[in-house]
Amino acid sequence: MQPIKLTEVFEKNAMAYVEGYRYIINQGSARSSKTYSILQLLHFIAKKPKKRVISVVSKTLPHLKRGALRDFLDYLVTTGQYDDKAYNRSTLTFKFGDSIIEFFSVDQPEKVYGASRDILFVNEVNSISEDIFRQLAIRTKEKIFVDFNPTHEFYIHTDYMKRPNAKFIHSTFRQNPYLSKEIINEILTAGQRNENFRKVFVEGEIGSIEGVVFENWEVGEFDDSLQYIYGQDYGFVNDPTTLIKVAIDKKKKILYLYECYYTKGMTTNQIFEANSRFAGNTLIVADSAEPRLIEELRARGNNIVAAKKGQGSVSEGLLSMLDYKIIVDPNSHNLMSELRNYVWLDGRSKIVIDAYNHCIDAMRYAFTYLKGDKFVIA
Repeated sequence: MQPIKLTEVFEKNAMAYVEGYRYIINQGSARSSKTYSILQLLHFIAKKPKKRVISVVSKTLPHLKRGALRDFLDYLVTTGQYDDKAYNRSTLTFKFGDSIIEFFSVDQPEKVYGASRDILFVNEVNSISEDIFRQLAIRTKEKIFVDFNPTHEFYIHTDYMKRPNAKFIHSTFRQNPYLSKEIINEILTAGQRNENFRKVFVEGEIGSIEGVVFENWEVGEFDDSLQYIYGQDYGFVNDPTTLIKVAIDKKKKILYLYECYYTKGMTTNQIFEANSRFAGNTLIVADSAEPRLIEELRARGNNIVAAKKGQGSVSEGLLSMLDYKIIVDPNSHNLMSELRNYVWLDGRSKIVIDAYNHCIDAMRYAFTYLKGDKFVIA
């Protein structure tokens, strides 16, 4: 039997639980103790007098058994707290007084869409769909813990992390004092060989999806001393209407971007008012697929033109932007999300996937116009 070992990650999760946050979001590197620490905390909670149902969820049953369930059993055994009578192997359920901790996977529909619970922990939440997570969340009365290695940006970043009742906890292996030198060396050595691995699994920062188009960008302030215009892409029910402020420093080969708005369901009048508020009389280069909308906006007073179509392809405009260093304003969250998720569908022929491009199309229209190319590929 070993004494109970607690890390800083455990303490931060316990504090977030006590402070009353509903969503407790753990993003971190490999071996930062995220999963182990949350399981320890859930065990502490289950032993309290108040009766609770606690669910620990993973993407598949094999993944669950190799990961969270194995960690929980290891914790109970090594600390001398394992009771064979309390563990139901057929249902993967542990009983602690009046409370239970159940383990199940999302490939068991009757579990996902079944009974409710008091506390939920989704292990490696980035491996399950947003719809399934939502179904689990609406059946959870109190707290929701999640953990993940940030291989890419996903719905936890773009939605749940922004909610006022969410607590974000970032961790790395450096906050786990119980790792051996051998494991630490393995992590650091792997990080030296691969930059994306270093970002995700060493530093616990958001990585890039394989085949991402834009890797030449960073967060920084927009340079208002430069000439700038705006690019606009249109949507309505399913897709947003976007307005992106764009400037180019041609000598230094720097492209500056600022997301003005990113909104679904906008009427013509709402677009006109938003354009007037952000752009004033400055030129807007807009998606030429909406000529009637552009004419209505111009008639109302927006300084707006349609992006001109010509010989070439979308990929040519994208490749031209790759020659520049791109600076993205820190408040341009949807734009940054698109840059992280916009990928080549076919890398050899430079065909891009038709998704995550509402801000990117808008910036491309303005960029090509400012650059002085004869045509804007719309």
